[in-house]
Amino acid sequence: MTAEERAAARGRLLTAASRRIPRASAASQARALGLWRGNEVVFRNEAQFQLVLDLGVFNPVGEHGSALERETRLPHEDPAEAEVLAALQGARFALFRVEGRHPEGGVAATDVASGEALRIEDTSLEKEMCFGVGFAGRLMTVGGAQMTCGALAPISDEVVEALLGKPTRILPPPTEALPALSPVAEEDAAALRAMAAQPDFAVRVWRAVLDHNLLGPRPH
Repeated sequence: MTAEERAAARGRLLTAASRRIPRASAASQARALGLWRGNEVVFRNEAQFQLVLDLGVFNPVGEHGSALERETRLPHEDPAEAEVLAALQGARFALFRVEGRHPEGGVAATDVASGEALRIEDTSLEKEMCFGVGFAGRLMTVGGAQMTCGALAPISDEVVEALLGKPTRILPPPTEALPALSPVAEEDAAALRAMAAQPDFAVRVWRAVLDHNLLGPRPH
């Protein structure tokens, strides 16, 4: 099975799962991210909206079940979908830095918290503008490599510092190149590893990304 077939199956499954997020759950996820006004989800762009869907599909706040669990109860006879659906159930939320192209395909990356070397299959990360840049998102293991699934957002030094409880600057949204991510000290990496074990880690990261304008300013 090719990476393209798995990517197509991933897209179909995540789209289907996102349609199974109840309105009450969507409201809870949007409130957690500061993207709820009045009686609706508000966002400036599709990337911000994807953060709401990511939580609803994989890791909802409150007493809501995940949309992915609902999707797994349905039959999936397509071999690619069955393989990818199993991988999605084991997906983990990670912070990683893209190093460059991997000789076996995809990109070489480093897990910011653990230092683990990764090979990630994702054509959106294979552009030179992504090299040296940090990202947050969910990774699943499929076909001998990692594949992104759900929302994907850049992270900056300021986002990492905010997660660690350090004072940060709020910079304008990036207009051209994405900010490079500096190496993380081992004591800070250890703190991130402990944080990653908490159920609210994704919410904290997505809020920091939004607070620091990495996906554009929040809607008023």
